[in-house]
Amino acid sequence: MNLTMFLQMTGRGWAWRSPRSRIEDLWTLDLPLYMTQEAEKAKLDAIILGNWLHPETGALGQRPFTGGYEPFTLIGALAARTDKIGLVATSSTTFEHPYNAARFLAMLDWLSRGRVGWNVVTSADGEQHYGIELPPKDERYSRAEEYMEVCNGLWDAWDDDAVVNDRTRGYWARPDRIHPIDHEGRYYKAQGQLFMHRSPQGRPVIVQAGQSSAGRDFAARNAEVVFTAQTDIGAARAFRRDLRDRAVAAGRRPDSIKVLPGLSPIVAETAEQARAFEAQLNEWMPLNIGIERMQEILQVELGGLDPDRPIPTERLVSPDDVASIEKTMAPASVSRYRNFYDMAVKDKVTLREMAGRVDRANGHYAPIGSANQIADLMQEWYEAEACDGFVLFATAVPEAFDATCQLLIPELQRRGLARTEYESTTLRDHLGLERPRSPARQSEAGSAVS
Repeated sequence: MNLTMFLQMTGRGWAWRSPRSRIEDLWTLDLPLYMTQEAEKAKLDAIILGNWLHPETGALGQRPFTGGYEPFTLIGALAARTDKIGLVATSSTTFEHPYNAARFLAMLDWLSRGRVGWNVVTSADGEQHYGIELPPKDERYSRAEEYMEVCNGLWDAWDDDAVVNDRTRGYWARPDRIHPIDHEGRYYKAQGQLFMHRSPQGRPVIVQAGQSSAGRDFAARNAEVVFTAQTDIGAARAFRRDLRDRAVAAGRRPDSIKVLPGLSPIVAETAEQARAFEAQLNEWMPLNIGIERMQEILQVELGGLDPDRPIPTERLVSPDDVASIEKTMAPASVSRYRNFYDMAVKDKVTLREMAGRVDRANGHYAPIGSANQIADLMQEWYEAEACDGFVLFATAVPEAFDATCQLLIPELQRRGLARTEYESTTLRDHLGLERPRSPARQSEAGSAVS
């Protein structure tokens, strides 16, 4: 299975309060480098770096911005200190011109020798940092489609055989193999080509996380890895099947997209130890803040409830009626509402535990157990074709992160479900994805080099 790790430098939620957390190392290279090198020792396909632009809605300074590392600059540093693991950066199509994104990513692919991926987001907030008005959701996806067109045109402007390095005749590249773009669309204008030839992967691996119908359509046309939030094996299987069907309708092979649900496990040598650590994480979370966040996510009043009992079903809006309140919901909550609802109604999780799990997992599957139990779950999903692998989250660093790398991954390796050695050097190869070929073009007549 394909396995990646989403880096949150001191864990998720309130885990930074752990006496063992490395909160003092935040914003240094030491912390993400330790995590990336440990993930490489575990032979994971890649690490993924988020790009935190959400405005701070709570008390400023109460929690560290643990997702706030700037991903492009950090990947440049990590590329120099690692050898095989893939490096995926999150960047928005809403706040950056496509020429810059294409240039930065191509450069990083060269610097890493073909290990870079791009997690494409359209952004649901953060516009105030740039002094602009956020376009409506449908328009953000329309802009993203054109954005990808410009980026792909720039990456493909050089044919694979363009550079000849002909010292004898004094030609570095064949001009008939370079195809500057002349794009003038609804949202963007761009001319010319990148000043570097096609990178080792041809294009960076495209990752995308949309779950709405518009997001799935965008993924079907553009994505090679889809990062999704699924908590039910049946729903996950249907999601993967739907995405593969949409890819076929878009003229692609169904296996050209890898579907990786997020998994935020608490894993330990025994289930009892894992449960004890969950209880400790819940103690570090101020309960009133956790409940306030649950009220914001679920759009219901939760005051006066016993925190050690499940939320009464009658307090919650049915997932089938969520459209009635989605205008006031955070965008991420809309697409994951059924996950939250099932946690309360089907799984009967207490309000205290639910607040903790939502704070740590944000709608992703958050199982708790021994390495053997978590591996059983992952194997079941993989063999049921509910996924092609997982995006792993470390709920606490170093505790949960080390347990994932040193207990869970070795168990998957023993079962033959995870690699024990890298067999290739590029991220595309790790993921089992083809390198895009440069477009077939008719050679221009009169080239100076034959």
